[in-house]
Amino acid sequence: MEKKFYTKKEAAEILGVCTKTVERYLLSGNLKGAKFGKAWKISDADIQAFYETVKKETAKTLKERNK
Repeated sequence: MEKKFYTKKEAAEILGVCTKTVERYLLSGNLKGAKFGKAWKISDADIQAFYETVKKETAKTLKERNK
């Protein structure tokens, strides 16, 4: 099975945010990735896991607000 890796720019396009936001997610540890020299590489699985986490947290926040 082939793993797909993305750059910060590609990850930003997938997530619908700017590259600086992706960099903040990476540096904070919210989004997993590996740094090779100056370039970050983010796996497809890590982007999916990040998306699912954000989705759950958003749903939880909305649910709490509507109480």
